[in-house]
Amino acid sequence: MCRYAFKDYKAHFACFDCRKTFKKTAITEWVKQKGLDYAYERLKRFSHTNYRQREEEKLGTTYVRICDQYLDDVAACPHCGAKMAAMGFDFKAPKTESAEEWQVIQTLYDHGFAFHGCGCSVGYAPPKKMSGLEAFFREHGRLSEGEQLLERIRTTKA
Repeated sequence: MCRYAFKDYKAHFACFDCRKTFKKTAITEWVKQKGLDYAYERLKRFSHTNYRQREEEKLGTTYVRICDQYLDDVAACPHCGAKMAAMGFDFKAPKTESAEEWQVIQTLYDHGFAFHGCGCSVGYAPPKKMSGLEAFFREHGRLSEGEQLLERIRTTKA
Protein backbone atom coordinates (compact mmCIF):
# COMPACT_ATOMS: atom_id res chain seq x y z
CA MET A 1 0.00 0.00 0.00
CA CYS A 2 1.31 3.45 -0.89
CA ARG A 3 1.21 4.78 2.64
CA TYR A 4 2.97 8.08 1.91
CA ALA A 5 0.02 9.21 -0.20
CA PHE A 6 -2.38 9.22 2.74
CA LYS A 7 -0.49 11.21 5.34
CA ASP A 8 2.02 14.05 5.37
CA TYR A 9 5.40 12.92 6.61
CA LYS A 10 8.38 15.07 7.45
CA ALA A 11 11.02 15.11 4.73
CA HIS A 12 14.22 13.15 5.37
CA PHE A 13 17.51 14.96 4.77
CA ALA A 14 21.12 13.85 5.18
CA CYS A 15 24.20 15.94 5.85
CA PHE A 16 27.18 14.16 4.32
CA ASP A 17 29.63 16.47 6.13
CA CYS A 18 28.29 15.59 9.61
CA ARG A 19 27.05 12.10 8.66
CA LYS A 20 23.73 12.87 10.32
CA THR A 21 20.10 12.81 9.22
CA PHE A 22 17.27 15.15 10.09
CA LYS A 23 13.54 15.17 9.50
CA LYS A 24 12.34 18.58 8.39
CA THR A 25 8.97 20.21 7.81
CA ALA A 26 6.91 18.47 5.13
CA ILE A 27 6.52 20.48 1.94
CA THR A 28 2.74 20.51 2.42
CA GLU A 29 3.17 22.25 5.78
CA TRP A 30 5.81 24.62 4.42
CA VAL A 31 3.62 25.79 1.51
CA LYS A 32 0.79 26.53 3.97
CA GLN A 33 3.15 28.62 6.10
CA LYS A 34 4.30 30.54 3.00
CA GLY A 35 0.82 30.98 1.52
CA LEU A 36 1.73 28.89 -1.53
CA ASP A 37 -0.58 25.96 -0.77
CA TYR A 38 -3.14 26.77 -3.47
CA ALA A 39 -0.47 27.08 -6.19
CA TYR A 40 1.37 23.98 -4.98
CA GLU A 41 -1.77 21.82 -4.87
CA ARG A 42 -2.87 23.03 -8.32
CA LEU A 43 0.52 22.46 -9.92
CA LYS A 44 1.28 19.05 -8.43
CA ARG A 45 -1.84 17.67 -10.14
CA PHE A 46 -0.40 18.16 -13.61
CA SER A 47 2.12 15.67 -14.90
CA HIS A 48 1.67 16.69 -18.54
CA THR A 49 4.05 19.57 -19.32
CA ASN A 50 1.67 21.62 -21.50
CA TYR A 51 -1.10 21.66 -18.90
CA ARG A 52 1.32 22.45 -16.11
CA GLN A 53 2.89 25.31 -18.11
CA ARG A 54 -0.50 26.91 -18.72
CA GLU A 55 -1.37 26.66 -15.03
CA GLU A 56 2.04 28.06 -14.05
CA GLU A 57 1.44 31.07 -16.28
CA LYS A 58 -1.93 31.67 -14.62
CA LEU A 59 -0.49 31.33 -11.11
CA GLY A 60 2.69 33.32 -11.76
CA THR A 61 4.99 30.67 -10.32
CA THR A 62 6.26 27.23 -11.23
CA TYR A 63 6.19 23.90 -9.46
CA VAL A 64 9.98 23.70 -9.67
CA ARG A 65 10.36 27.20 -8.19
CA ILE A 66 8.15 26.26 -5.22
CA CYS A 67 10.13 23.05 -4.63
CA ASP A 68 13.45 24.92 -4.94
CA GLN A 69 12.29 27.56 -2.45
CA TYR A 70 11.30 24.79 -0.05
CA LEU A 71 14.70 23.13 -0.32
CA ASP A 72 16.49 26.48 0.12
CA ASP A 73 14.47 27.14 3.28
CA VAL A 74 14.70 23.76 5.00
CA ALA A 75 17.79 21.99 3.67
CA ALA A 76 20.44 23.69 5.83
CA CYS A 77 22.05 21.35 8.33
CA PRO A 78 21.20 22.46 11.88
CA HIS A 79 24.59 21.19 13.03
CA CYS A 80 27.07 22.63 10.48
CA GLY A 81 24.94 24.79 8.15
CA ALA A 82 25.87 22.87 4.98
CA LYS A 83 23.19 22.14 2.39
CA MET A 84 21.70 18.72 3.06
CA ALA A 85 20.53 16.16 0.52
CA ALA A 86 16.83 15.29 0.25
CA MET A 87 16.97 11.53 0.70
CA GLY A 88 13.34 10.40 0.58
CA PHE A 89 11.10 8.76 3.14
CA ASP A 90 12.61 5.29 2.72
CA PHE A 91 16.17 6.36 3.60
CA LYS A 92 17.80 4.46 6.43
CA ALA A 93 21.04 6.12 7.50
CA PRO A 94 24.18 4.19 8.28
CA LYS A 95 25.78 4.65 11.68
CA THR A 96 27.70 7.90 12.05
CA GLU A 97 30.97 6.00 12.55
CA SER A 98 30.58 4.06 9.30
CA ALA A 99 32.47 6.41 6.97
CA GLU A 100 32.54 3.96 4.05
CA GLU A 101 28.77 3.40 4.12
CA TRP A 102 28.23 7.16 4.16
CA GLN A 103 30.61 7.49 1.21
CA VAL A 104 28.56 4.86 -0.64
CA ILE A 105 25.32 6.77 0.10
CA GLN A 106 26.86 10.07 -1.05
CA THR A 107 28.14 8.47 -4.26
CA LEU A 108 24.70 7.01 -4.94
CA TYR A 109 23.09 10.41 -4.29
CA ASP A 110 25.61 12.10 -6.62
CA HIS A 111 24.55 9.61 -9.32
CA GLY A 112 20.85 10.36 -8.89
CA PHE A 113 19.85 7.67 -6.42
CA ALA A 114 17.73 8.62 -3.42
CA PHE A 115 15.09 6.78 -1.46
CA HIS A 116 11.89 8.37 -2.73
CA GLY A 117 9.59 5.37 -2.57
CA CYS A 118 5.83 5.39 -2.12
CA GLY A 119 5.90 3.41 1.11
CA CYS A 120 5.72 0.03 -0.57
CA SER A 121 9.35 -0.37 -1.55
CA VAL A 122 12.08 1.87 -2.89
CA GLY A 123 13.17 -0.95 -5.18
CA TYR A 124 16.82 -1.28 -4.20
CA ALA A 125 19.13 -1.61 -1.24
CA PRO A 126 22.47 0.20 -1.36
CA PRO A 127 25.71 -1.74 -1.15
CA LYS A 128 27.57 -1.50 2.15
CA LYS A 129 31.02 -1.09 0.58
CA MET A 130 32.49 1.07 -2.18
CA SER A 131 33.58 -2.11 -3.97
CA GLY A 132 29.90 -2.96 -4.55
CA LEU A 133 29.07 0.27 -6.39
CA GLU A 134 30.15 -0.82 -9.87
CA ALA A 135 27.88 -3.87 -9.78
CA PHE A 136 25.07 -1.76 -8.31
CA PHE A 137 25.34 0.84 -11.11
CA ARG A 138 25.50 -1.89 -13.74
CA GLU A 139 22.40 -3.57 -12.30
CA HIS A 140 20.47 -0.30 -12.10
CA GLY A 141 21.66 1.20 -15.39
CA ARG A 142 23.51 4.25 -14.08
CA LEU A 143 26.96 3.86 -15.57
CA SER A 144 28.52 6.94 -17.18
CA GLU A 145 28.80 7.03 -20.98
CA GLY A 146 32.48 6.09 -20.72
CA GLU A 147 31.72 3.19 -18.39
CA GLN A 148 28.94 2.01 -20.73
CA LEU A 149 31.35 2.11 -23.68
CA LEU A 150 33.97 0.18 -21.72
CA GLU A 151 31.32 -2.40 -20.74
CA ARG A 152 30.31 -2.84 -24.42
CA ILE A 153 33.97 -3.27 -25.41
CA ARG A 154 34.49 -5.85 -22.65
CA THR A 155 31.44 -7.88 -23.66
CA THR A 156 31.91 -7.65 -27.46
CA LYS A 157 33.75 -10.56 -29.01
CA ALA A 158 36.43 -9.44 -31.47
